Amino acid sequence: MAINRILFWLGRTFLLCTCLFAITALVAVTTRDITAAVSMAAFGVSVGVFGLLLVMLSTGFDARESKSEALLFLVIFWLLMPAILCLPFRYLGPSPTLLSAYFESVSAFTTTGASRLNPNELSPALLFWRSLVQWIGGVSVATFAVVILAAINQTGTGVHKSMLYTVQDGKLFGRLSGIGALVAGVYMLLALIGFIFMTLGGAPTFDALCLALSGVSTGGLTPRAGPLHLYIPPFAATVLAILCILGAMNVAVIWDYLRLRKTAHALRIVLNVEHRAIFVILFILVLIGVIFSGLGSFGDLILDSAFFVSSAGFQYQVISLDLIPPVILITFALTGGSALSTAGGVKLIRILLLFRHLGTELSRLSHPSRVIPVTFRSRTIPDAAFLSIWMYFFAYTLAFGIGIAAFGVVGLPLDDAIASAAASLSNVGPLLDLTLPESGLTYSQFTNGQMGVGIALMLMGRIEVLAALAIILPNFWKQ
Repeated sequence: MAINRILFWLGRTFLLCTCLFAITALVAVTTRDITAAVSMAAFGVSVGVFGLLLVMLSTGFDARESKSEALLFLVIFWLLMPAILCLPFRYLGPSPTLLSAYFESVSAFTTTGASRLNPNELSPALLFWRSLVQWIGGVSVATFAVVILAAINQTGTGVHKSMLYTVQDGKLFGRLSGIGALVAGVYMLLALIGFIFMTLGGAPTFDALCLALSGVSTGGLTPRAGPLHLYIPPFAATVLAILCILGAMNVAVIWDYLRLRKTAHALRIVLNVEHRAIFVILFILVLIGVIFSGLGSFGDLILDSAFFVSSAGFQYQVISLDLIPPVILITFALTGGSALSTAGGVKLIRILLLFRHLGTELSRLSHPSRVIPVTFRSRTIPDAAFLSIWMYFFAYTLAFGIGIAAFGVVGLPLDDAIASAAASLSNVGPLLDLTLPESGLTYSQFTNGQMGVGIALMLMGRIEVLAALAIILPNFWKQ
């Protein structure tokens, strides 16, 4: 295992953080927050110098890397980035300890939206910073899914495969920058379009900017406390809902349309099997909401359902999804969105494949002598390929159970532990408020132990459970 290669790419990670600090410093200057601008610039210079040293000193490795090295870099990246990005939360915000600042950073970077801070108490620079952290977190999720996770799972059912995946074995790191720039371009374009339309729709300019970055990354953190209807009009909220749904869709399909700009490719966005599943779940959630809350808030229910299905979890109205039984919301949250998206959860394509495999197995029980292949997306998938999905589903369920137990060990009652574990692992932080309106539990009440459990689950949800478990196995380090 070439440690120099990993250090080289970690150095480039530090340089990426420098760019983020620089952008926020410029925003702080425009808001006349000189203290924040100087602090952001100082953070950027310090991190940039260290990153440049790592890049310059990390030499002597060949051009080909193993999948183990890529997986190790993936895990280190998700642990290290929040540690760097938490500096403003600790020294410019009200986070009293490094642990609470790291929790806030992990929540933003994993696009979970489990905030301990009151946005009304934060400066504009810090509000923009955490929106930018959500955006770069969403870009990182999609990029690693396209490059590293697709390569690791290439012998399975191709959950992460797409037209963007053209990486040859041993050349994964070389494609990170190119694919990352492409994904960043797509999400920046969507955020820009959303920002323009929200502004034209009457949303305050700064709020529209923060919400656009948070919406396309399905992050769920808002620039103000309280439901969205208090400061943005319905049209702007509708634009934000569409932006969140696009963030939960397959980025490769969206890129294919932006690249070719043909009607046939626009139809693929709607007809894609994962996207159709998103719309079906949205319809079901709205229908359930109507049953429990009535037709009086139908429009608000559609918006809140769109926010929830995308895993962003924004709330347009205080009372809408809150009336739906918590078990239904938890189930939908754990389901997630597209595999190549910023959404969390198990991912829809895995659920669809499991149902297809289950249906085939039931048919085989009825007709034992028949040869019934499993087909999906016009191709036949061998039974052996489903082993990885069943293993992932088992590991995800196991992680969820361990998370519930861990929250119980650190002092949460069962109901709170279930909701907290589901919100953290599925990266849908607002789920906690939606499922526990009577308990009064908030993230600001989390103890150090509860923050630690939440951090572990949020990171595991983004790294993907099997990838995280592979790191702790002895065989991984023997390669």
